[in-house]
Formats: sequence, C-alpha cells, structure tokens
Amino acid sequence: MVANTARVRSTFSGLRPINPMTDLPGVATLIEQAFAEEMDNSGRNAVREMRWLGRLGFLFGWMDALTPPGEGSVPGFVWIEDGQVVGNATVRRLSVLGRGWMIGNVAAAPAWRNHGIARSLMNACVDLARQRNAEWIALQVRSNNAIARGLYESMGFQATGETIQFERTQSDRVLPPDQPIEGRLRAARPADTNQLFTLAQATMAEAMRWTDPVYRRHFELGFERRINDWLSGTQTTWRVIESDQQLWGAAMLEVNRRSQRAQLRLWVPQPRWTRVEQTLVDAVLAETSLPIPALTARLPGEHVAGREALERRGFAVVRALTHMRLDLKA
Repeated sequence: MVANTARVRSTFSGLRPINPMTDLPGVATLIEQAFAEEMDNSGRNAVREMRWLGRLGFLFGWMDALTPPGEGSVPGFVWIEDGQVVGNATVRRLSVLGRGWMIGNVAAAPAWRNHGIARSLMNACVDLARQRNAEWIALQVRSNNAIARGLYESMGFQATGETIQFERTQSDRVLPPDQPIEGRLRAARPADTNQLFTLAQATMAEAMRWTDPVYRRHFELGFERRINDWLSGTQTTWRVIESDQQLWGAAMLEVNRRSQRAQLRLWVPQPRWTRVEQTLVDAVLAETSLPIPALTARLPGEHVAGREALERRGFAVVRALTHMRLDLKA
C-alpha cells in the first residue's frame, strides 16, 4: 500500500496549489528559465531569496497551513510534469480588507509552452479570487508580449494603463537649471506634504495604483523623515515648482549610499505637461554629488514630455509594462 501510494504521488501530473515545503526551488528555476531575457538585478535577487526560503520550506509550509488561500507566504499554483515544476502563477489579496487581488509570475517552462498550462493557471487564480469575494483582479505584462496579452484579453482582462521603466548608467554631471519662465523652482518643505500627496494621486489613474500605492507618509518631509534617511544611509533631494502657492510639479531623487542605487520620481499632473518636466529632472540630478552606478525611474506611458526629459539626461527605456484588470462583479 505504501509503495503504491508513493508511486501515485511521484507520477502526479497537472495543476495543484503550491507547496512551500517542496516547490520553491523548482519555482525559482522555472522563473529563471521563463524570464531569462528580461530579468534585472531585483529579479535575480528575488530568485535567490526564493531559493533561500525554499531551505526553510518546512517553516513556511506550517505557516501557510494556518492562513486562508491567497494570503500565505507564497500563494498560488504550480503545474507538475514528471515530478518537476513546469508552470507557476502566484495570486494574492492586495490588502487585508481590500477587494482587489493580483496575479504575478505567470510562467511555463519553454518545453511546455502551447500546452494550455498558462491558461489553466490563470483560471485557477481567477477562480480562487472569486471564491474569496474579490471585486477585481489585476496583473502586469510586458507591453510587447503579444502572446501573453492575447491570453489575458481572451479571458476578459482589459488594459488600464502603462508604466515605462528607465535606467541611467552614465554619471555625467547635470548643471542646475535656471528658474522657469512660469512658477518658481524651490526645495520642498514639510508644509508641502498635503499638496505633494495630492499631486502624486493626480498623476496615477486609480485603476493602476495597486502597482505603486500612494501613501501620505511617503511625502512627509519633517524631522522624522530626516532621521530615517540618516539611519538608512539615504540621501533624498526634493524639488518643486510653485505658482500662486500651488504646486505644479515635483521631483524626488533618492540615493542609498550603501547600495549605491537610486531612483528618481517625477510627479506632474496632465494640465502641466511639457511646462516643468525638464526643469524638475535637472534640478534633482544637479544636487547629487554621489556617484550612482544605477539610477532608475518610472513614468506613466502617456507622459511623453516626462519621458523626453529623462532621455535627454541619459535615461533609456528598460521595459514597458501594461496593467490589465478583470472586473469580477460585472
């Protein structure tokens, strides 16, 4: 009886929930295979972390057994063939009280593509979200991945917007800009918190905020923020353009001295496009004296003037991601 049971388990084929106690090394290998051409440093770090977690699978397995589906440490599904993980998709609730869910890492091993595995994994994720009373479920996909986009569209997902990710690897100094013809360029102050928060909300469509949540605390520039930056080894530069006590746009450059990595954020509402982007980008770049091996930025796809301002200063497009969403209550 034991031998027969073991034989059945070893020959299982098909879809099942991911098992953190056994599947993480196989999922890490699959992700490396499926996304080899597009994986950046953060992706490679995530794969290494997944393998490390796999060595602690016994712990996460017991933890996941106590949590509802979609809310554990590594929620989702795998597809098994010949005892190997050949397909994977993660699915999770975005927040404890929220009605939105997200799907990620939809992948099939190269030798097992065009076998319906990705569609089966997607259906399992959507069904789980429905069972958990989700109102909508969303994902991101490379904008140039026509095959994946076609699959998602055939399931009813609709594009809600696009995010462009940039990287600047050159270290050429940027000269401080002149004062703009309209408005006044200055450093951001703690009193700007509310306006900065409102500005950031206005630059991202609500249907896309799940990918990059906007929290008021990110724009608090007082003493506590300065202490946190000092403790984390972070140098943060803020510049805004103001007219009649209203902020027209803002930029932030955050450099971590320990990791030598940095990100530039630009917030300009659509009515002000083409009027302030270059000044803001130049203003924060000019204030940075530290060498930055890798500087990243991201913008909504439709913000053409912001993209042009970044490209003039040596930023190149790394990837474009289309955000897609399925309404489960329609």
